[in-house]
Amino acid sequence: MGLINSSQPSHVKFQTAFMIAGKLTAMLATFGVPLILIRLLTKSEYGIFAQFYVVVFLCTGIFNLSVQSNLYYFYPTANDQTRKSLITQTLIFLIFVAALAVGLISIPKIGNLIIGDGDLLKYKNYILIGILLYMPIFILEPLYVVKKDVFTSLIYPPTEVLVRLSLVIGLVVFRPGLNSIFSGIIISATVCVIFVLYYAIKEIGVSNLKVSLLNKALIKKQLQYSIPFGVAVSLNLFFQQFDKIICISFLTSAEFAIYAIAFYGIPGVLQIFDSLTQVYLIQMTVKYQENKITELADIYKLLVAKTYSFSLPAMLIVMLYAKKIIILLFTNSYIDAVPFFRAYIFSTMIYMLSSGIILRATSKTNYTLRSYVYSGIVILPLTYFLVKHIGMWGAMTGALVSISLPRFINLAQEIKLVKSNFIDFFPWKQFGKITIVSGVSIIPFVAFEYYLDYGVIVTMLLGVTYIVIVALLEMKYNLLPMDNSVIKSFIKPHIKTLKRVFYKVI
Repeated sequence: MGLINSSQPSHVKFQTAFMIAGKLTAMLATFGVPLILIRLLTKSEYGIFAQFYVVVFLCTGIFNLSVQSNLYYFYPTANDQTRKSLITQTLIFLIFVAALAVGLISIPKIGNLIIGDGDLLKYKNYILIGILLYMPIFILEPLYVVKKDVFTSLIYPPTEVLVRLSLVIGLVVFRPGLNSIFSGIIISATVCVIFVLYYAIKEIGVSNLKVSLLNKALIKKQLQYSIPFGVAVSLNLFFQQFDKIICISFLTSAEFAIYAIAFYGIPGVLQIFDSLTQVYLIQMTVKYQENKITELADIYKLLVAKTYSFSLPAMLIVMLYAKKIIILLFTNSYIDAVPFFRAYIFSTMIYMLSSGIILRATSKTNYTLRSYVYSGIVILPLTYFLVKHIGMWGAMTGALVSISLPRFINLAQEIKLVKSNFIDFFPWKQFGKITIVSGVSIIPFVAFEYYLDYGVIVTMLLGVTYIVIVALLEMKYNLLPMDNSVIKSFIKPHIKTLKRVFYKVI
């Protein structure tokens, strides 16, 4: 037993590393899909493609209610028979809600509220099939995580994206048009569903697929665990996508294409936020269990100081070079997206506040649900009014409000929970140092951009130079997201190697 326990931490780290590698690879592949399609489709066609994805993933994300998350809680300590029941019942629920979603959207009055009555309506059948296919796939990630299947953790995420990309590109090159693209998406989703069913049934056992496997008491526990958190997640998703749903009805397909480009953000930043949050969440949970509630504020200060240290310089340099980034990645046809892209990039500063982490650490997630409910009273009518009367800028304003309002409500509750106040809760001194370092360092780069003319390669070199300068200054003042000792231990061997090479050359 001792040997087994001692190996667990290394196994967890091993699996975590594989999961991160798989997700990052999938993220890069996913980011490549629009870069290719934009060059194969007209602006209107790309707008319809973007609308398709908004509708499909909004519906699947809302209707699944995060029920698949119950596996994280029940599976590890369950016996073999209970595990089979957990998988079976979760899969049945996902298939059921997929059919329910398809049934509701098939009703014209309901479907048109989401799909609108524009060009996207022509592809309604693809949307319905997409919802039906993508819903069962949600079970896969929690299943391979609880099974500690590191191989699938690494291979499946990028493979799924690459299969979809290959089919979409292959079909659209062979026969240009949206029908080919949507056919590629449906075929790739079918392949994924077949794999998911095989993976789940292999775990359950074909001989065990019978009615007696269902456990009513266990179903009740699964739903009681999943639904409260799932409703909050679904509301959050709905509010974040509500501006886009309204845009489907009030913007042309070409305008929607411009608007959709703005939401690509800064790849990797949110992944870093999540990684840091998980580490500090554990620390907060321990302090809370030790009844040291006031110390949660100190841990929170450390977290947001770290997130601010990389989010601010990243935001500044991306906003500075936004025009060149858009032209490089999405061609000159999408230059109108630049101001919207810059506006959305500003939301990075909202995410970096890590709102809700203290509520999670103290098991006060019911406050999170309330914050979304209260916010919805403002967000839904405001966004509808803004989109209808102002258009894209109204939609962007509504999107930023939907991102900010529930998080600010959560922060207010967290300040109250740790018995602090607005002045003492945030690390203003560190914020000031990081702002000065990032702000002063970018001044010469702003001057270069506005007074000199240079190409993409020089722009990339200048961007990297800015990040390096800020990183060195933040390292000097101990403001980086990781300890200086870790960074120095990594850099030191490379410095010695460079010195040896330098002396040999001389």
